[in-house]
Amino acid sequence: MTPNGMGEPEGGRPWERSPAPSGPPPGGSGAFGPAHGDSSWHRTRSVPSLVVVVLVVLWTVFAVQWKEKDCTFVPTSYLLVITHGTPSVFEGCGDYPVDVTHD
Repeated sequence: MTPNGMGEPEGGRPWERSPAPSGPPPGGSGAFGPAHGDSSWHRTRSVPSLVVVVLVVLWTVFAVQWKEKDCTFVPTSYLLVITHGTPSVFEGCGDYPVDVTHD
């Protein structure tokens, strides 16, 4: 801990040390984001995630509509959202006039 034997930590006195470089490394903005600040980089990384979350929520809302028509929730309701969209009054699974599971 005290390599110089004078009770001082390694590296010398704080005022004798060279100051640490501040700012981005030379040669560009680096690998962690754009040069105009960390907040905009965080925003651009979270937008695609937010879009995915919104799409999954909408897909689930439409799948619940098929579940209310007596279809199994997973995977039938989710697949019917892709193949048929939202159910009409006459579509459903089981005892409905148009059984979409047996096309």
